[in-house]
Amino acid sequence: MPVAHLEYVDRALELVEHARRQGIELRILGSVAYRLHCPANLVLFEEMERDLTDVDLTARGEQRRDVRELLAEMGYEIDQDMLVASEGKRYAFSDPETGMAVDVFFDELFFCHPIPLRDRLGLDYPTITPTDLLLEKMQIVEINPKDVKDSVVLLLEHPLGSDDREGIDARYIARLLAGDWGFYYTVTRNLEKLRHHVADYGAFDRAQWETVDERIRTLEQAIEKEPKTAKWKLRAHIGPRKKWYQEVAEKSKTY
Repeated sequence: MPVAHLEYVDRALELVEHARRQGIELRILGSVAYRLHCPANLVLFEEMERDLTDVDLTARGEQRRDVRELLAEMGYEIDQDMLVASEGKRYAFSDPETGMAVDVFFDELFFCHPIPLRDRLGLDYPTITPTDLLLEKMQIVEINPKDVKDSVVLLLEHPLGSDDREGIDARYIARLLAGDWGFYYTVTRNLEKLRHHVADYGAFDRAQWETVDERIRTLEQAIEKEPKTAKWKLRAHIGPRKKWYQEVAEKSKTY
């Protein structure tokens, strides 16, 4: 039977809470985390027809075995092919009754660009921080409408600031990108796309559009002002003439 939106959220929370009771640091990311972190704007997800398709989680690499045992105890079945192909960097589970998919990423989220998570899991609960949630979407080179929708709602509900639980830490993002030109290039291009597409969604009124637009511009300014590393400057000379990211298709073949 199909899984309702609320069940995705409930099951994700159940997993994280069970993990916490066993001393496992498990956090929610992906679309479920966006809903949990944007309670004041849940109606926007509905109006924009933003569907949930799976549950994504992240944990510390040294707790791989504990995570696997936990999900097995809760009735989830592991994908053995994924386990072998990813060399333990990612686990894929499914619920045999509903077919709900559960992916667990360890230490980092790496599709087009690597997002370090291992040492940031303690900053928020039950999800990763709004800062990392935004990076999760902004690292996608071929960003799609669902990722744009998630990102603009997150930026509407969360101001720029250093509060890891509620604010989006522009300084952290700027420092991270200052050492990686490829990541910088992808994120800045995507922020520009967000600005152009916010007005496409009728669910946003003018005041909301202006709030998101202002936050995007402020984040862009922080990124540009951050001093860049020598490595960044060398790579910037080459620019997009050389591929600056890993293809998601390549990652999918690997996994």
